[in-house]
Amino acid sequence: MTTQNVRRGPRLGLVPAAVLLGTAALAGCSGASGVLGSPKESPSGEAKPLVLGQPSAEKQEITRWEKTGKFVITPQKVVEGKPEDLKELGDDAKYAGQKLAWVYVDVKHAGGDDVKGPMVMTDVGVEVVGGRKATRLILMGDLRSRPQDCRDEDTEASFKQGDSRTACEPYLIPATAKVEKVTYSQGYYKEPLAWQVP
Repeated sequence: MTTQNVRRGPRLGLVPAAVLLGTAALAGCSGASGVLGSPKESPSGEAKPLVLGQPSAEKQEITRWEKTGKFVITPQKVVEGKPEDLKELGDDAKYAGQKLAWVYVDVKHAGGDDVKGPMVMTDVGVEVVGGRKATRLILMGDLRSRPQDCRDEDTEASFKQGDSRTACEPYLIPATAKVEKVTYSQGYYKEPLAWQVP
């Protein structure tokens, strides 16, 4: 399965494509070849949970276009919408009982090669209370309910050492649910990083 992020442009109409991004699809999209590190451990040996605003404990390696950079990932905030925001998509039956959660993630290049379009958001996930995973919503066009400061990830932007940008993407969650965690996939062999949402 392949997915494509589309940058915001003129509002020529909306063509939503909600896709649940599995680990296999993510590996193919992001080209991530490996990662370093996980949350720091407490004296008891258990990993301390991160909270929104805390950077990933270790740099995450991301490879695209045969270039490998090291990135610090920092989910910043989550803004939950209202069920009526989805009416604009024109398919009330499909989106009944759901709402949007807009997730903001800061991405900082912290070493390695310059990388064009690391596509960090393809590895970002959301879990609601109870452990249910959210569905990422990919839009062609835009929604009027999008927060003013929410910008799609620029998949053409080149990152060099020290560059930092914040990307924001929408996820579908049950209308009565609250977001509990933002996650970042570390590939097949490591548990995802997780940030608690207050």
